[in-house]
Order: sequence, then C-alpha cells, then structure tokens
Amino acid sequence: MGTSTTRILPFAAAIGAGLLLLAGCGGSSTDGSGGGGGDEEITLTFANADPAETWATVIEGFEAQHPNITVKQLNIPYAQYTSTINQRMGSGGDGIDLMVVDAGGAVLDWNNRGYLADITDLREDAVAAAVSESMVTAREVDGKLLALAPWTTSQFLYYNVDVLAAAGVEPPPGDPATPWTYEQLTEAARTVQSAGAAEYPLLFDQWDTYYQLQMMGVSAGGGDGIDADGVVDFSGDGWQRALTWYHGLFEDGLSPRGITNDKNGALFQEGKGAFIISGPWGVSVANAGGINYGVAPAPYFEGGEPATSTDSWAVGISAKSENLDAAKEFLRYLTIDPAGNAQAAEVAGITPTNKEAFAAYVEGVEASAGAATAGFGAILQYQLENNAVHRPAVVGYSVFEPGAGQLFSDIRNGSDPAERAAQADEEIGAQIERLR
Repeated sequence: MGTSTTRILPFAAAIGAGLLLLAGCGGSSTDGSGGGGGDEEITLTFANADPAETWATVIEGFEAQHPNITVKQLNIPYAQYTSTINQRMGSGGDGIDLMVVDAGGAVLDWNNRGYLADITDLREDAVAAAVSESMVTAREVDGKLLALAPWTTSQFLYYNVDVLAAAGVEPPPGDPATPWTYEQLTEAARTVQSAGAAEYPLLFDQWDTYYQLQMMGVSAGGGDGIDADGVVDFSGDGWQRALTWYHGLFEDGLSPRGITNDKNGALFQEGKGAFIISGPWGVSVANAGGINYGVAPAPYFEGGEPATSTDSWAVGISAKSENLDAAKEFLRYLTIDPAGNAQAAEVAGITPTNKEAFAAYVEGVEASAGAATAGFGAILQYQLENNAVHRPAVVGYSVFEPGAGQLFSDIRNGSDPAERAAQADEEIGAQIERLR
C-alpha cells in the first residue's frame, strides 16, 4: 500500500472494547436482490494483501450478524497483489467479490479497466460516518464512489524529551494549529548535533517513499509532483525547495545514509534519535522502548501550507461480483458501522476512519503513555480535517510512485537535486506516455 501501516499497537484491543455495545446497532439490511437478503447461503471472496489474521476479527463479527453470508479471504502477497488482481479480473473476475485498493492511481486505473462497481449509493452514509469527508471523496472518479477506506494515517513529529533537554532545545509545540516549520526543525537538529546529544538528530520512518515525502513538496508549493494530465514536475521551485532541504539533511549529517527503513523506528526507540517523523504507529514503537518522548504535529515549510501525508488501503467491490448486495453489506460493516470499523482496525492497530471507532482508538492511544500522548488525538483529528494530503489519482501513478522513490533515494545519496529532478521528469514522463 505504499505505507508501513500494519504496525501492531498494544492498545489495539481498546478500539473494540468501547464499542461492543454498538455491535448490534450499525448493521443495515439489503432488499434481498443480488444476494445478501433472506436465508440464501452466500459466500463472498475478499481479496487482500494482508495476513489472514488482519481481517479475521471483522469477518467473524460480520458473519455473526449475517449467518447466511460467509466471507472467504484470498490473501495475496503484497509484491504480487496488483499483478494478480489485474490477471484475475482481466480474465473474468475469478469469483472475486471485494478487493483492497491501494491509494493513489489504483482506483482510477481499476475503474478504467472496468474492475470496480459504482458504490455511490453508500456515499451519504459514508461521509456522515467518517472523520473527514476527504477520506471518502479521495476514492471518487468522475463523481462515482468506487471504494471506502476502513483505515487512515497521518504524520507526527516525535521527539526524545531527554535528548532535547541535554542539548538545550525547547520541545516543539503540541498545538496542531502552530506546528514547527522544517526550518525550525533543522535548527533544532543542528543544535542536537553540535551538543552530541544523539547519534541521529533527525530520522524519517520511511526514507525515500512518496507516501512519506509527498507532504514536503506540497507544503513547499510544488503540488503533488504530477498533475491531472500526468505531467511530472519535480523541477519547479516548490519541489526543488523540498528536495534541496532533504538533500542537505544527509550532506550535513543530520540524517544518516545507509540506514534502511526497518531500522529507523528501532533507532528512535533505543534513544539514539532526537526526532523522527512517523505515523500513528510511532506511539507503539516509542512505548516499547520505554523512552521519555513527546508527540507534536508534523512540520511545514515557512511561508508554505501545512500538509500531512495520509491514506491507506480502501476496499472496493468487483464490478463482476454476482453478490453485489451482500458485498455492500460487508463493505458497510467494514467502514460505516462503528463496531465493524473498530474490528477492522483492531488487529492491524491502525487508525479507523469511522468517527465513533476513531474516538475509541484515540482514547486507547492517549491512555497508553500518559502525558506523552495526551495531545495525540487533537493533532490527528486536526490534521485529518485540515491539511491531509491524499496521493494523486492520476494516470500513470503505478510508474510515478516508484520513479519518485528512486529520485528521493538518489538525492539522499548525494545526487544534485536540480539535475536529478530534471532526469526524473523526463524519464517518468516517458514511461507514463508509453502507458497511454
């Protein structure tokens, strides 16, 4: 899904615990047409790219409310997921009723291929139930709703309280309306470096991923790096500002080269980092290390707009499903029903999108580390409602995202931002043209 979002949180069970009484309240009924009503035995096949246990809890809850409907998982390894869905759907659907849909251009691509059913009739209820309207509308194409997201993410600036104190750095504010700028963060990281207070002044949860770095380009005024017509532009002033800043972190030793993404959280957890920009799962990572930490809103560029990367898997219904009504029942349970949405997020420990499930999730997170996480919910909700940046639904996203990742990697490892961006614009643009 382009994000490292499946991080198990120790307080995940709290999501569902506060919603047990709602379990019988959120279900809706179908009219019986197209499958899902009456006593007819129906089996839904749900294709996803997660371990089976990720969805087992919500499937069990749904089947308890709908004893005539069985949900069978088709678990496909992430690396093969898109190609497998394209092959199966392109040759008739192979009995798939529902499928997870990645953020970005996947919805547009699969709509253009005729894979996704129109679920616009769920839009009104979905918007009413969601934490923010954009969680729903980000999965629309040409006015049609094509998928709904049971999970969401945002970005935070985590900091080590003891490291900052040793360096004489005042912690960043917890007010989501007044985040630090990237310039303030850089200055603080330099102070930590000069004081020798931490081996790694500034870490990212995910180096070089578009999911993590998109918000920098947007904040700097560069937009998504690709427009609605598929024109790639990392050479403009906004993205050049962001990429030059990113390049400088590694040139100046504020951020390390040669460290893979799977090590970053552990380095912060072990007290070796002063700051890390990470998602909601950063709470459980920090908690496991027992360090004295704090949580602040994600930074933005001075003079620019606050922007925070978001999105996760959504779930769509196959346009070739013979069980449309039953599939909609399951999708409604996953996203619109508060108890079902809580169950959908419980095992993965990721942020649910339903307002009531979200509130229970936030309560559990905030209780997990006392003062350290007291402001977590306010930051998360503010960012989701005010400055969440969704990955662009554009033609060619399937080649744009990995191309952007290679661009970021090369710049991190020393390539000149202007020269490498010009090369990326040309090469990614040419690949997109070949797809048309």
